[in-house]
Amino acid sequence: MSLDAGTAVGPVLLGTVALEPNRWATVDPAGAPTADLVALAERIRATGCDGVELWERHLPAEPDAAADLLAAIPPVVVFNSYVGFDDDDPAALDSLADRVRATGARGVKFNVGADPSLERAYADRVADLVDRLPDDVALLCECHQGISIAEEPAVAGRLLRAAGPADRVGAIVHTHESADHLRARFDAYGDRIRHVHVNYLDMSTMAVPPLQERSEDLAAKVDLLRSFGFDGSWTLEFVDGVLTDRDEPDALVAQAAVDLDVLRAVLDR
Repeated sequence: MSLDAGTAVGPVLLGTVALEPNRWATVDPAGAPTADLVALAERIRATGCDGVELWERHLPAEPDAAADLLAAIPPVVVFNSYVGFDDDDPAALDSLADRVRATGARGVKFNVGADPSLERAYADRVADLVDRLPDDVALLCECHQGISIAEEPAVAGRLLRAAGPADRVGAIVHTHESADHLRARFDAYGDRIRHVHVNYLDMSTMAVPPLQERSEDLAAKVDLLRSFGFDGSWTLEFVDGVLTDRDEPDALVAQAAVDLDVLRAVLDR
């Protein structure tokens, strides 16, 4: 399933978190973004991306500033949310739903928490969020390793099925995952996997290589995903420069343009 972009391979997106030096609060402990996306908008458009996956902190709370941002950047296809599900918090879900409507996003990235005893509660709270969103918006579980019970494919499959139908509660996979883990994910809930994060972040060094250096692995992963029937969308999530002296927006958007060309070439083979 695709998030509808009118392209042969599904939309190819640029994650705005890739352009943000303070993505992990290493610049400002409060977590406030430092990249000015309005100032970068022309260069973001010039990368040729079909749209963006908008990091939630890049969307200003002030309505006029948010409108200016959304008018400047390419279309928001996925909204990258960090809303929590460990607590029953209807106000947080309402706020997220309002922000999604404002952006026009068709997908919402999310993660549940790490408490196995809350599996049923997580499913119920995700279902509650589904009910608050427009009918044409799908939630996309990142099922993130190391932070979520959904890293286990069997658990994720149960949770996602309990939360809602496949057209409303989907999932994301990553290019750095092993072939065996990807296969297990598709075996458990392949009908829900509709988005890929193109990400080769090395968690041991926190370094990201230029995508060209991983192009052979990327091509193998693309072939594997297509063999499973995947025809969805793609986000370039991180780029070379993370946590280096080139971790600043101008250098990051320049690298993103190069990496998007590599990604396009692989997808268009």
